[in-house]
Amino acid sequence: MSSSNPRTRSSPRALLGGVLLWTLIVSVLHLAFNVRWDSVRNGLLPESERRLDVAYIPVT
Repeated sequence: MSSSNPRTRSSPRALLGGVLLWTLIVSVLHLAFNVRWDSVRNGLLPESERRLDVAYIPVT
C-alpha cells in the first residue's frame, strides 16, 4: 500500500529552501546579538572623528 502524504516526504527543492532559510535566520540572529555595531560604525568614520576605546572605556 503506497500512500502519497505530502507531509511525509519533502522535495529536494523544499529541503534546500528550508536549509537556506534556517541558515539565513541563524546568521541574522548572530549578527544582531554578537556584533558590536557601534564599533563597526566607528571604524567607518574618518580617523579624525573616531572614538578610541581603551579597555571598553570610551576615551575622547
